[in-house]
Amino acid sequence: MNNSVLKVAILVTGILLTAVHYKLKPVPTEKEIRDQSWGMSGGVDWRNHTAPDFEITTTRGERFRLSDNVGKKIIVLNFFATWCGPCRAEMPELNRYFDEHKAQPFMLLGIDAEEKGDRVDAFLNELKVDFPAGVDDGPIRKQYGVESFPTTVVIGVDGKVQLYETGALFNADVAFDNLLRQNQKLLQAGQSISPDAYLQAAQNQPNLPLRQPEANSDSKEEFKLDERGNRIVTHMTCPCGCDDTVQKCSCNTAKKIKKALASEDFKGESDDQIVKALNKRFCSGAM
Repeated sequence: MNNSVLKVAILVTGILLTAVHYKLKPVPTEKEIRDQSWGMSGGVDWRNHTAPDFEITTTRGERFRLSDNVGKKIIVLNFFATWCGPCRAEMPELNRYFDEHKAQPFMLLGIDAEEKGDRVDAFLNELKVDFPAGVDDGPIRKQYGVESFPTTVVIGVDGKVQLYETGALFNADVAFDNLLRQNQKLLQAGQSISPDAYLQAAQNQPNLPLRQPEANSDSKEEFKLDERGNRIVTHMTCPCGCDDTVQKCSCNTAKKIKKALASEDFKGESDDQIVKALNKRFCSGAM
């Protein structure tokens, strides 16, 4: 076989394989496209909105109120949970950045998702976290529309949300450096917000905008679960961060867990092993 014939054969084979792949590859549904779009751009909808005011007591017993600090420095809120694998994975990187920039107008505050104080203390001590953190009983998470962990919110010296990111941050320099420089320039130019102006803006907009469900949403989508699947969703707390079980929760994370239990083979794994695997897989999943 000469080179010309070989090249033609390779070209034809490639075309055939591409055609077969295209035919076999499932076409995404409208809902999957909506969810993908939200996961990629949802945070943009939160930017330039005034951050809601809140108060929290840290594990060190210190009282933090946003309105007492906003306008003086860039403030980063990191919503986390001790059971969340991606939260644990990003903590050393966040802590490194905090240690390198704490002398600048930069503050990082961890906000835990309604867990017991001693558990949170143990988590922070184990990971040698230096930045302050407090336990939220639920109101702050709801104010900021946090439905999955980790979620990081950057509040500028203008009192507005400048970054809203769901999922682990693996390069804090990329995430924060430009925002820190921009806010330092605003401070130097005397363009930061005053406490009174911030409180007035926050009162006029108490909460950040929440995602509105689609009119044709299939939130009532049901999955056929076997006895074990029903047992798991009845007792497993939804890793989206709410207080409901997977069975009662209607978020996208709960639906993905139900779908996994209905369609995947977990072989001889125990209930505890399955729950642990699902938590690890979906604790930072799409809202």
